[in-house]
Amino acid sequence: MNWQDIRVLYPDRWLLVEALDAFTKNGRRVVSAIHVHGDYGDNWNRAWEQYKELHQIDNQREYYVLHTSREALDIGVIDAFWRVLG
Repeated sequence: MNWQDIRVLYPDRWLLVEALDAFTKNGRRVVSAIHVHGDYGDNWNRAWEQYKELHQIDNQREYYVLHTSREALDIGVIDAFWRVLG
């Protein structure tokens, strides 16, 4: 599913999503396929807690906590020294 489809299905919601197809371009993540792991309504904290649990199980998977009020995904990349790229 893409971000615009998700925004239609989950208006004004906090979601925990996983990027299934993504690459980096100019210091930004370009995500073309997304899976919704959970809908947390207006409770971003519950989404964040679930993110931390899933990340601890497998930190190689690409999870994000996002609000569907965002018209477009703008996900920056941070290097090993916590510098924002791009």
